[in-house]
Amino acid sequence: MTREQVDAINDVASAMYAIAASKGFHDGDERFGVPRDFGAWCANLHGEVSELWEAYRRNHLQGQCDKPIDLTCADEELADIVIRAMDTAAALGVNLGRAIQVKDEYNKSRPFRHGGKAA
Repeated sequence: MTREQVDAINDVASAMYAIAASKGFHDGDERFGVPRDFGAWCANLHGEVSELWEAYRRNHLQGQCDKPIDLTCADEELADIVIRAMDTAAALGVNLGRAIQVKDEYNKSRPFRHGGKAA
C-alpha cells in the first residue's frame, strides 16, 4: 500500500466517525479513549456480520436490501461492516490505514492455508 492509500483509509475513517458523532452515537465519548459503551460497539460490529450471514441463509445476498437505495443485501451489509469498523477505529485513535498495511504484509508472508486451516 502507498502512503496515499494509508492516508485515504484514515481520512475515510475520520469521516465515518464524524457522521456517527453527528447522529448522536458518540455523545459523552472521550475521543481516543476507550468509550464506556465499547461492548456495544463490538456487538454492533458483530450484528452487521450477523445480518450479512442471515442474508446468505435466506439466499438473499444478491437481492435488494430493505432500504430505498440501490444496493443488494451483500452491498449494504458489507458497507455497514466497513463503516462500523472505520468509525470504531477513529474513535479509538487507531491508525487503521497503517494497521491494514502492516497486517497485509504479514499475511503475505504466511504459508498456504497457514496451519492447514480449512477457512
